[in-house]
Amino acid sequence: MAASRSKGPLTLRVRTPEGTARVLRAYFARHNLYVLGLAAGTLIVALATWLLLYWVCAWLLVLAIAVFDLPFTRIPPGFHILFLVTAACAILYAWIDQRLSANARPRDKKSTFEIVSDILLAIPRMTLAVGGTLGARLRLTGAELLGAAELLHRLREERRVPMSGVRLQIPDPAEAAHVLFALQLTQIVDVHRDETEYWLRLNALRPAEFRQARDGSADA
Repeated sequence: MAASRSKGPLTLRVRTPEGTARVLRAYFARHNLYVLGLAAGTLIVALATWLLLYWVCAWLLVLAIAVFDLPFTRIPPGFHILFLVTAACAILYAWIDQRLSANARPRDKKSTFEIVSDILLAIPRMTLAVGGTLGARLRLTGAELLGAAELLHRLREERRVPMSGVRLQIPDPAEAAHVLFALQLTQIVDVHRDETEYWLRLNALRPAEFRQARDGSADA
């Protein structure tokens, strides 16, 4: 009969904070590569859409010249400048609209103006999405990576940690914000509310590198 497997306590695959910090660095590097690839793809699509829109506008202008017998026989030299200025104004308007309604929830009913605005601002919003995607890059210092690793080990031991207790472990507010943002963005940890307190815990769907194992080995 085969020997039964060891049923020791659950441990992180990397049990030392320093080792976990190295795993976090490699995982965040892969995350950043994915973010850069996604931003580049969005930029290519946005540029292609702008070029398509320019071609459509130019074709409509040529059609208008032929139908209404306008006083010029070809596209005016300043057309591309007008298009660029209009595109820049549209992007600026989309940015202002985004800033004013950043947390607005989708509504079932919209006014005619809002529907038309959504259509007209589709391409400018796609362009702005490139910057938003790049904002998901993670750039943690060595101290922040070690602090994040120590927090993960604390969560393994205590199961959950109050948000107010994170500042006791990472005193610097900026470092604590960077660590929490990185761990939540990559779905390693999540936050839940219990009465009046917010608690931090390991995400049940966290990446495989940060799951628990039953073997007694530990990577350095």
